[in-house]
Amino acid sequence: MIRHGQSTANAQELLAGGGWDAELTDLGRQQAKDTQSIFQNLAIKPSVIIHSHLIRARDTARIINETLHLPLHEIPDVAEHNVGEWEGQPWDITRPLLDQRIDPPGGESHVTFRNRVKRGITHAIAHSDDPVLIVCHGGVFRGLGDLYGLRFHRIDNCVLYQFTPIDAPFPWQILRHGQDGQDHVTLDIPLKTASA
Repeated sequence: MIRHGQSTANAQELLAGGGWDAELTDLGRQQAKDTQSIFQNLAIKPSVIIHSHLIRARDTARIINETLHLPLHEIPDVAEHNVGEWEGQPWDITRPLLDQRIDPPGGESHVTFRNRVKRGITHAIAHSDDPVLIVCHGGVFRGLGDLYGLRFHRIDNCVLYQFTPIDAPFPWQILRHGQDGQDHVTLDIPLKTASA
């Protein structure tokens, strides 16, 4: 899974959920382009790219795919949390509310959102025996974590998180592939980092 490149909303530090189709910034497009080298160096490469219908994820997927030449499939269920009245509000107001799992007025409840995320990811991986790349949003990582009682504390733009099935303590080993090579602990479980 990979979060889209920087969007216009990210640059303004405003919350863009599923109701604001914020475009990529020039930096966001460059982040997606820089990510191409990560995929070229992977030992296990994706066979298909799944992306949300929102332009920031769709454009990130298309840029990444310029060198991979894989089938692209749009799945709206991996779109960002619909946050209703919180759309466009500053991060310093909305992040604490989301962290406390308060349901956004006029938006999706956290339960509805995480069930949608589960449905979208299940659909994405059930239709391929080979690795799948899901280009999505920071909230999708949060929704996935909620399904397993885990916390994704920070998901950076255009950093690849490789999920590999294991037995315990969590259904996947998570390996972080980024341009900066820095080790960020973003989960309540250890996160391994691979340098690109």
